[in-house]
Amino acid sequence: MDNSRRPAPHLVTVGAMTRTPAHVLVVCVLGILAWAALGGGPGSITALWLALVSPSLVVIDVRLRRLPNVLVVPGLGAALIDAGWFAVESGRFPAAAVLATSILVAAMLALNLLGGLGMGDVKLTAVIAGCLSLFSPWTAVAAVLLAFMLGGVYSAALLIRRREGRAARIAFGPVLLLAFWAVITALAAQAASVVSVS
Repeated sequence: MDNSRRPAPHLVTVGAMTRTPAHVLVVCVLGILAWAALGGGPGSITALWLALVSPSLVVIDVRLRRLPNVLVVPGLGAALIDAGWFAVESGRFPAAAVLATSILVAAMLALNLLGGLGMGDVKLTAVIAGCLSLFSPWTAVAAVLLAFMLGGVYSAALLIRRREGRAARIAFGPVLLLAFWAVITALAAQAASVVSVS
């Protein structure tokens, strides 16, 4: 049997996920949150891409401990488009956003070199930071810090539950996405409160 023609396991998972009503529902809810949070401004393209791929990324990373380039790398392109959109709309280069994203990615890359994170996590951080930093660089920093806090709590819970000297390595992609969508939800709630007051 020719195994070269078999699709990769993560693509099989994506195909199965996209055929479920639950996947469509989650994507729609996340898309609405993204639009409400960013108001259709710069960052929206990246956020909508993340809404589309987040459910699949979570399932794949939990099952296979990987974040496929086919789902993550287009987000980098979306972030570049959003950065260009910001520059055209505001008339200035998004220097603060680029600096914040670069610092966060450099920190994650250092952790990758130390063996603490995968390259998929580094690339996903670049997508998330590239999106949120256009709203505010501190928002991007807050999302990544929140991810590490959530990851620490989860790792501690695993350590206690297993009663071992060392917890198993967790899938960090879902934690990053949870932090991102928590921040997006907060921004959407803030935007809604401003509209209701006005």
